[in-house]
Amino acid sequence: MWILLSFLLLLSPVWAEEEQFEYLQEFEGLHITGKPFDFDMKTYRLTVTGKVDNPLSLTFEEVKALPSVRKHLTLNCPGFFTDIGTWTGVPVKVLLEKAKIRPDAKIVIFSVPDDSYRTRFPIPEAAQEDMLIAYEFNGKQFHRVHGFPLRLVAGGHEGSDWVKWLQKIVVE
Repeated sequence: MWILLSFLLLLSPVWAEEEQFEYLQEFEGLHITGKPFDFDMKTYRLTVTGKVDNPLSLTFEEVKALPSVRKHLTLNCPGFFTDIGTWTGVPVKVLLEKAKIRPDAKIVIFSVPDDSYRTRFPIPEAAQEDMLIAYEFNGKQFHRVHGFPLRLVAGGHEGSDWVKWLQKIVVE
């Protein structure tokens, strides 16, 4: 028994990290993954930079004031979980049009503040109708653990492409 207990204690930090993939917050209907970023909402900005003629630096409220849509989409992390619900946010296409992407641009990169997590899509894919910069799930604003203030919703793509704690969009 002592050997088993020692073995379990040795592995407990690994289990704690794995546990975040298994934990479902019932009231929000979303699983928890990753380590959240803390944002000062007085200074938070979503930026759109790179090969654009009109770089953007938008507050959370300015993003929410843009034309939004609601999409019933599935967030699938194969082998871990599936979350299904209605996501509310601004179509990526709206932001790309507002930023006026240049004709030679090919790729859009979505990332967290320190670039430790990011994903990229060709522009035609990033501009599809199921690509959103979301701020709500099932009519409720995201909690910090689920990507507050903004997260990329990439309908039709695996959950690893759905960047939470989104702060930067770079067009290359």
